Amino acid sequence: MSQSPTAAPAPSLLFRPQSFFEPLKIDQIFSTPQPLEVEIGAGDGSFLVNYAALHPEHNFLGVERLYGRLKKVERKALRMGLKNLRGLRIEGAYFTEYLLPAGSVDIIHIYFADPWPKKKHRRHRLVNERFTELAHRALKDRGIVYLRTDDTDYFEQMVTVFDANQKFEKVETPEELSAVKTDFEREFNAKGIPTNYAAYRKR
Repeated sequence: MSQSPTAAPAPSLLFRPQSFFEPLKIDQIFSTPQPLEVEIGAGDGSFLVNYAALHPEHNFLGVERLYGRLKKVERKALRMGLKNLRGLRIEGAYFTEYLLPAGSVDIIHIYFADPWPKKKHRRHRLVNERFTELAHRALKDRGIVYLRTDDTDYFEQMVTVFDANQKFEKVETPEELSAVKTDFEREFNAKGIPTNYAAYRKR
């Protein structure tokens, strides 16, 4: 009796670069050239996969340090049949400084990054003066950084460093974007903790 053919496994959406010491080649990550959006600290992908589904005309790269979280992103994206999303396992600050090619990104998303609340640990925060320069280098002309956090102290730091960089101008976060929330965000909002939003466009 003949056996039914076994379905081929779905191709992995997790990208491993040939080198972790030189800028990525974006055309090796996505077969279809489209505007690129990057989420640094993608978590479980609750924002990324839903927003990528809304915008098939863009490519989305989720950067996450923890492998287990990145596998969750992959599983969700595969279930939804997304062709425009890939994941990369790496630490966000290193990725921004060393792997993100200049002028390659249309939008950077950073949502609920670790606030490192203790004063002695704040040097570990992703968004600082140095980050604004790295983001400016990575973005295309008129590219935008979107920021969200529930931590008011970290939000003040984010706004302070971007306001101080004259290479950016402050803009509004579109309602369509703010309506797509992370699971983390929904939990905090349900407890009465508001989300702080900020957005900055490259001049």
